Amino acid sequence: MKTTSLSGKIFDAVNIVFLLLLAIVTLYPFWHVLIGSVLPYEEAIKSSFNLFPTKWSFEAYEYVFSKNTIPKALLVSLFVTVLGTFYQLFITAITAYPLIKQDLPGRSAIFLFMVFTMFFSGGLIPYYLLIKNLGMVNHLSVMIIPAALSMYNMIVLKTFFQSIPLELEESAKMDGAGYMTIFFRIILPLSIPSLATIGLFIAVGQWNNWYQPMLFLNDKDQWPLAMVLRDILINNNTNTTASVSAVNEQFMLADTIKNAIVMISVIPIIIVYPFIQKHFVKGVMIGSIKS
Repeated sequence: MKTTSLSGKIFDAVNIVFLLLLAIVTLYPFWHVLIGSVLPYEEAIKSSFNLFPTKWSFEAYEYVFSKNTIPKALLVSLFVTVLGTFYQLFITAITAYPLIKQDLPGRSAIFLFMVFTMFFSGGLIPYYLLIKNLGMVNHLSVMIIPAALSMYNMIVLKTFFQSIPLELEESAKMDGAGYMTIFFRIILPLSIPSLATIGLFIAVGQWNNWYQPMLFLNDKDQWPLAMVLRDILINNNTNTTASVSAVNEQFMLADTIKNAIVMISVIPIIIVYPFIQKHFVKGVMIGSIKS
């Protein structure tokens, strides 16, 4: 309903101004990095604030992709993110589904035991020793297998499964369907909104994961993009991408290279998000209604 009172119009105006300011504050850092990645050397040295540069240069991107480190790290990140996301979604789904069955022996005890791990862990040193004894040190599997199950995601998916009418399963059982058939042909197709939402959370976490590589990956050829970016930003080591010629060093700012790598690490998630957005709100809301 359209607001007609003066106080209502004032509130709407203030609300619009506030939201616009919030949007600007939120988007400006991204815009600043984007502009910084395409800013020519001569423009960058004039001023640190360039909202709309008069000249554009993609030398930083050309330089980054001309080396082997960044493209290789990008492929590693894509591999780990895609495989890790589907792997974690599958493990999460097959764990959550049995826990909604009232006739599962020890269901409450199993669930409480699993929830216990959300609040207490074995510690970093035992965790490292376990990974070492399993032979996953300096192997990409260390970024996929240990992160098989997130209890938070499992609880969200379990809540969604509980919202599916029980009559659908009973009808399928009457037609002779077993638990696996019901799970793969009824439960999972109906759970696409929730799976897409959880999958986005998992994919972003996998894509931005630098902690596991820092602990367990000694070979820089196996580093994902997030780890390479961390090495560049924290250690100020632009040579991670390989050495530059003397001519390029005179004209290429280290900050421009860093900004370009940041944009390369952000763009894939931005591309994927619109395809999942239609499921995102629905999945979150359904997963939060029933406990």
